[in-house]
Amino acid sequence: MLKEKGLMSQMKTAAYFQSHGFLVRNGVKLAIAAGATEVTDIDVLALRFSTPLSEERLVVDCKDRKRPKPFERILWTIGLSTFSHANRAVVVLPNAPWRVREFASQAKVEVLCLPEIERHLDSVKDSAIVFGEANSLLLNQKDSISRKLTERGRYLRRDDLIVRQMLVRGHPITNLNRLIQLLSSHGKTPKETNRDAEWLRRYICFNAAVTAGTMLVRFASESKWTPQDDWSDYARKKLTYGDVPPQKATQLAKLALEREFYGGLPKPVYTEEIIEVMNLLITKQKIASLVPYALDFHLLGDMLLKMKDGYISPVLGELQVEVLKLCKQILSVLAYAAEIPNDIWTKIPTT
Repeated sequence: MLKEKGLMSQMKTAAYFQSHGFLVRNGVKLAIAAGATEVTDIDVLALRFSTPLSEERLVVDCKDRKRPKPFERILWTIGLSTFSHANRAVVVLPNAPWRVREFASQAKVEVLCLPEIERHLDSVKDSAIVFGEANSLLLNQKDSISRKLTERGRYLRRDDLIVRQMLVRGHPITNLNRLIQLLSSHGKTPKETNRDAEWLRRYICFNAAVTAGTMLVRFASESKWTPQDDWSDYARKKLTYGDVPPQKATQLAKLALEREFYGGLPKPVYTEEIIEVMNLLITKQKIASLVPYALDFHLLGDMLLKMKDGYISPVLGELQVEVLKLCKQILSVLAYAAEIPNDIWTKIPTT
């Protein structure tokens, strides 16, 4: 599937932005809410945080046909960026005459040509290892396994789509709660006897953990100037009630469980551990800004691709040890919250 020309263009584009420190995902389905029926999709979604903590979110439309209709693609990408709350919109084309670049400039859309991307990738090929969803071999393996599995495969693929949608839809804490529930569901499942099913189950857990870490950093970026007592109280309420008003949530719980909840619903047992991680992210913003990329590097890179020992990512550089230490702390908290063994974050056996 990924051998098709358009998809190869997406892989090169994903690798290009990954080499610039972005967390990248291919084919993110857009919907009015995570899990709802999709309307369209983003060819490449790229996220990156800077300090003081702020999110850079860009959507990329990739076309490498001989006649890609560039003006139409530019207008289309504006709509995608608006719906997904992206602050950058990019169109990738085989080439771009000056009229196309001028039109894109006036529309505040960036244009990249495939030869530019290929030259950059060639210049970093000796230092940068491509991993995660920028790695075509990994995605070919995932696609091949997904197509071989039947009922179980459909269930796993559905949850994978939901996880990816959370990168563009939903409140970060509400999404975090849903990701913890998803991790609990898949993480508590006994190891699959089918090696392919086990590989895909662990892949989805890894992807959910990367997304959960991104939600934590996103919330930290939105709360960095808020007094700690205020943001932590707000986070506790969100972790407890989600998007439902507290009074209504309490009434619904009373009806469902046939019991009184004096003083409101009890907070999740993992609340204070999550608050502690959030505080660390706000306190160590330079390290926090690298967490989404580093989690992807660790889980969908080192744990899946078996990177060579001692490899230092050019993006993480001298901060790699410290960032990965924080990532492992986040993974430990997620395992505790989901009530799953911490060894789920270890290397996946080869299929």
